[in-house]
Parts: sequence; structure tokens; C-alpha cells
Amino acid sequence: MKKKTQIIDYTGLFFLSAIWGSSFLFIKLSVETMPPYILTFFRLLIASIILSIFLKLSSKQQIFEKQDLWKMFFIALVGNFIPFNLISWGELYVDSVVASTLIGTMPLFTCIISHFSLTGEKANFSVFFGLFLGFLGMIALFEFPNTEFLSRNNFVNLIILFSAFCYALSANCVKSVRTLSSLQIATSSTIYATILSFVSLPFIISSQNNSIHNILISISLKSLFASLVLGVFCTATAIIVFFYLIKKKGAVFASQSNFLIPCFGILWSYLFLNEDINNQIIVGLTIILFGLYFVHRGRN
Repeated sequence: MKKKTQIIDYTGLFFLSAIWGSSFLFIKLSVETMPPYILTFFRLLIASIILSIFLKLSSKQQIFEKQDLWKMFFIALVGNFIPFNLISWGELYVDSVVASTLIGTMPLFTCIISHFSLTGEKANFSVFFGLFLGFLGMIALFEFPNTEFLSRNNFVNLIILFSAFCYALSANCVKSVRTLSSLQIATSSTIYATILSFVSLPFIISSQNNSIHNILISISLKSLFASLVLGVFCTATAIIVFFYLIKKKGAVFASQSNFLIPCFGILWSYLFLNEDINNQIIVGLTIILFGLYFVHRGRN
């Protein structure tokens, strides 16, 4: 029975990696004609509707509870609203393969946060060595020769890394919520993130000196379809699986889905976007994966 349960858990991780790895492809397709802040709101809105229906059909649990309300807002902010906007914006300037590789560093940040939290898992030598390798891999993805460190691409890379850090904060916070089920957390935080996104829209649109009508009519069917897939599968479905794994196995275990996210990200980008996979990306990804291996080994 225990072995069967482990197979189910790791199958969940593999499935999560595959659909989250594809999210960078669909983000790239979406932002061709859809502004990042519109994409964020649209995918969150779709995910909120699906999660609400799923929660009501699968259980009698309430969507909104007074318990841990501020934690729900924090998870919505750092687990959805901020990284969704930043990654979508980042893919305007860098290939999806780079974005997926950098987001694959999330378990490294998760381990660091967990180590310094009062109730989190403490790191050992193997974990620290894995963290060291992981950060070497991150550095390998930055551009240095004859360029300023804060060039546009490097700045975007830092923004995407910050998104990975936000995901790690959210994952550790989810584990600390003990009064709600994983599905309640997923649904509530996604709805709160949708509200945050909706409230921010007028301010962002006004700063762009554009009208919502002009923005909407410029969105292509391809971008609209990609954003729909992003909301249904890469957001709603992935959130259900991810929060389930966090509640059952812990934040660090669930974040190991990022082992394969860069690999799937590279695969989908190569197959459907014909993006360049150069030696710099391969070296960086390889070092990061070795780092994640030692982190996983240290946890076991």
C-alpha cells in the first residue's frame, strides 16, 4: 500500500511538471497580442471559476473561511498575482525556455526558507551542496561577456528568479495553514488573486495611455486560445494537484515538481516555438538539476 501511494504521489509530480512546463509555451503564445496584466486576470478568472465549481461538486466545504484569512491573501499575492504578472512580462523579452529553467530553481528557495522557518525542514550538508550547485546553475544563465550585469536580459532573469522566490514563499505558507483543506486554500487564494488582479487593471490600463476596447480588439484568436489552455490546465488543474501534494507531503516535496519543469519547458519550446537551445542553457539547466538532485537526496 505504501509503495502504491508513493507511485501515485510521484505520478502527480510528473504530471504537474508536464503541465507547468507547458505553461511557459502558452504564456509566450498569449503575450504575442495580449498584455501580461490582461493575461494574468484572464487565467486567474478561469481558474477561479473551475476551482469553485470543483470544490462545490467534490465536497461541502466553504470557499471562504475566516480562519487564516491573512495567510490566504499572502498566498494569493506571492503565489499567484505577483509571479503570474512578472513571468508574463518577462516572456516579452526572453525565450520561454529561459523562463522555465529559472523557475526550476524554486525548490532551492523553498529549502532555504524552510530551513530558517521555525517549523520547516532543516537542511544538511547534501542540501547545502545542492543549493550551491543550483545557484551556480542560475549564474550560468546570465550574460556577462562585454555586457553590464544589469543588461535588459539579465534584469528580466532576476525578475523571473524573484518570481521563483515568491512561489517558494507561497509553498511554505500553504503548509502552515492547518485549518483549511488543500482545495479550500487553492480556491480561496486563486479567487483573492483574481480580485487583486481586477482591482489593479484600471490603474495599469490608465498608465498605458490605452483603452480597454483597443486592447481587447487587438488580441488574436491564437493568444486567446493559449490563455484559455493556460487558465484551465496550467493554472486550475495544476493548482489542485500542487496544493494537494503540499498538504499531503510537504512544501519541499511538492516543489520537486520543478525538477522536470525546465526539461518539459525546453521540450515544448523546441517542438512548438523553435527556440534556440544553446550551450549556456544546457549547462545552466544541467547544474541546476544536479543541485536539485542533492537537495532531494539530502531530504531523504
